[in-house]
Amino acid sequence: MDRSSILIWNVRGLNDKTRRDNLRKVVDESRPAVVCLQETKLSHISVQDVSSFLGQEFVNFVYLPAQQTRGGVLVAWREGTFMVDHHRVHRHSVSVLLSSKDDPPWWLTGVYGPQSDAEKVAFLDELREVRASCPGPWMLAGDFNMIYCSEDKNNENVNQAMMGRFRRFVNEMELKEIPLLGRRYTWSNERESPTLVKLDRVLCTNDWDDIYSENILQSHASEMSDHCPLILGLREGIRGKKRFHFESFWTKLPEFHETVQQSWDQPVQCRCPLERISIKLKRLTRALQSWSQKQTGHVKTQLALARHVLHHLEIAQDHRALSGQENWLRCELKRHCLVLASLERTIARLRSRVRYLKDGDANTSFFHKQASFLKRKIFISKLIDGNRVATAQEDKHQILFEHFDGLLGTARSRTTTLDLATFHRAGIDLSELEAPFSEEEAWATIRSLPG
Repeated sequence: MDRSSILIWNVRGLNDKTRRDNLRKVVDESRPAVVCLQETKLSHISVQDVSSFLGQEFVNFVYLPAQQTRGGVLVAWREGTFMVDHHRVHRHSVSVLLSSKDDPPWWLTGVYGPQSDAEKVAFLDELREVRASCPGPWMLAGDFNMIYCSEDKNNENVNQAMMGRFRRFVNEMELKEIPLLGRRYTWSNERESPTLVKLDRVLCTNDWDDIYSENILQSHASEMSDHCPLILGLREGIRGKKRFHFESFWTKLPEFHETVQQSWDQPVQCRCPLERISIKLKRLTRALQSWSQKQTGHVKTQLALARHVLHHLEIAQDHRALSGQENWLRCELKRHCLVLASLERTIARLRSRVRYLKDGDANTSFFHKQASFLKRKIFISKLIDGNRVATAQEDKHQILFEHFDGLLGTARSRTTTLDLATFHRAGIDLSELEAPFSEEEAWATIRSLPG
């Protein structure tokens, strides 16, 4: 799991050593940067307590005390990952303002919803007050003890009125739910015919989703609680081997066809047709990449450099008159920036595979959200191999490698091969079919007639 992740879990009490050890095991496996726990059932939490069930790296935390042995919320963050500038503790929630050197600050609210309908109405009003005092990007996570659609429960015994109130709250606050991959429900009463409900969820505002557009929400196995742990990866983009992208605008650039022809005409010392075509395609890939670097280069780097130089020229203009050459360079840089920005948007639109977008739509908020949705849709959250469940990228790579390595078997040297080039049929002369009938053919046909 990515180090920049958040563990969200209703632990159903941390009063005994077994539950603390189980929580510590989940933390060690998932390596979260932030932990948000609900229903701790602890009226007082010390640094020693947090170190015992989270680890010594979690020295910073804010908590809502439990009322006797009910409720309780804890938000803790790993040393060196985030800084907390402000925090707020309410009756059913804990809010912290998280900031880092790479991203703008944002609010995290950990919630534990009450049981009775009257308290649930007050709970939603409390969250409205929290939002009013916590402007900017906002993310809520925890056990809401409510659902807002009937699909969140496996039977029809739902509270329609409360479901409507929760749905109105989500719409009023302009929140969106981060989809949970791999599971439909997060709580079970663990009976023979169980009731399954999605009580635990993660909600966020659009500006928070823009900051962490590659977020992925997954579940973890639970041994001690009837709620499943949720692990929200903030940056789950896969940084694998760079793929080759054929850009459609290449065909409009000079020397493109010559580059393809020169690469394809190079001789290949190989008899196998399949291996020959593979070698030719690999050569063509390298040739086009090298040619593209000379023709267009790295568009983002060029655009950043052009803007940097343009910015310095504009600063210099505030203090003195620019020379003729500087004015010419300034105009050329502005024109160059427009061309590069347009090219960058075109490349992004083509790579996104969102076909109904126009050229001017590639830099809009909708485009980025659609591209993020497609990434989440094709993301493989976990792989199961027997009793082994892999969620980390390295473990998934290993399972896939072992699977296909077993299918393909061991490599053996071949003593013979098929020359597909010799498998064509020789041409057949069909010109006689168009020739006129001869006198001999006509008499032969007449003699063959009956009677």
